[in-house]
Amino acid sequence: MLDKLIQNATIVTHTGRFAGSIGIRGGKIAVIAGPSADGLEAAEVIDAAGKYLIPGAIDAHVHFQDPGLTEREDLLCGTMAAAAGGVTTAISHPMNIPPIVDADSYRFTMDAYAGRSYIDYGIHGGGTAQNIDKVDALWKDTGATAIKMFMCFSVADFPFVRDDSLFSILTRLAEIGGLALIHAENNELIALEEQRLRAHGRCDPMCHIESHPAVGELEAVRRAIYYLEATGASGVILHTCMKEALEAIHAARQRGVRVYAETCPHLLTFVDTDMKKHGPYLKFTPVMRGEQNREALWDLLNRGYVSTIGSDHSPYTIEEKEAGRDDIWKAPNGIPGIQTLLPVLLDGVNRGRLSLERMVEVTSFNPARIYGLDYCKGKIEVGFDADLVLLDMELKKAYTKESILSKAKWSPYEGMTFHGWPVLTLVRGAVVARDGRIVGKPEHGRYIPRKK
Repeated sequence: MLDKLIQNATIVTHTGRFAGSIGIRGGKIAVIAGPSADGLEAAEVIDAAGKYLIPGAIDAHVHFQDPGLTEREDLLCGTMAAAAGGVTTAISHPMNIPPIVDADSYRFTMDAYAGRSYIDYGIHGGGTAQNIDKVDALWKDTGATAIKMFMCFSVADFPFVRDDSLFSILTRLAEIGGLALIHAENNELIALEEQRLRAHGRCDPMCHIESHPAVGELEAVRRAIYYLEATGASGVILHTCMKEALEAIHAARQRGVRVYAETCPHLLTFVDTDMKKHGPYLKFTPVMRGEQNREALWDLLNRGYVSTIGSDHSPYTIEEKEAGRDDIWKAPNGIPGIQTLLPVLLDGVNRGRLSLERMVEVTSFNPARIYGLDYCKGKIEVGFDADLVLLDMELKKAYTKESILSKAKWSPYEGMTFHGWPVLTLVRGAVVARDGRIVGKPEHGRYIPRKK
């Protein structure tokens, strides 16, 4: 007897699709059968009615702002938004209070998250100039999925790394088999452009775009690649948003450098001039480029130049964003995005931008493999966690304020219509979201460490 049987589905993996059924027992995939599932019995049967069934999305780029900054977001609301959007595993970044820069702060965060998540989750550690001597223990003594670093200023509580610290940490990670996450922008060029704009009295929204020059982003990406190659470390270049940067990463991979490219849904959706309309509510970094670049991102995503998609979910309060209404410098960098990750990509599938198989590869299979979760996540395979999402590729609907489950009740996607939506989300066999509504329990989610 199975706990649950999903029958009459079109099952999609990163390599293909087929008509079939999935039997679940004890939170794991127990049986993969034909569409009618003849001879199988279950306590609960779900008829997929031919809809597409995919492995749940793994969002490895999430700022839950928890603990410490929970007026912006918290684990409970953030994982509600994730579940409604078809994300079954999220990995939290280390920029909380306290920031995760040693084994003790890592365990503190684990304790803070216990029993408060609708979905499964992992936790990244962080690298700064001040914790180089603690990176070994942070990687070896915890289940950390990566070590995050900034090459430019982000927030005061999480100092960025200059070349000496970056190279030192990459050298250590190479020796212990660790994975780096790198925010690649040239700090000095950003500072130079900001100084120039402020000197001319500029504070309009487009200043944010101009203060993050393309030359600074591309230079930092190339420098990060070079340091990864020189040290032998593995690393992910986060939120890659330039065609030339993706091409540089791809070329490096071709010659054997262990580097991966992440891009984000907002970079596939918005362009630089959208800042004029959205102002502080579209302020994030790295910044958007032009329409020609956005088209190239979709093309390179479909052609395999992108390894993984992360939402970079980083909410702030409306009050914090409104501070930049008349002076863009006063607004913080970051937007919510975990609930809209799959809808943006599914709309792209319906527009012929990429295949469902390719989408599954970059949202599930590859993240599980890159972050060491592929012992239980990222595949529809017997013995793996029954993290499954049912898609209605015919459904067209707008993302409204009433849809938002994040604590941040705003979104630059508000009012946008997407063609293709997740309509059922299961985490380890339990239904946690149905038709955009939460039906699961907050204590269901579990901490998932990387494989050792």
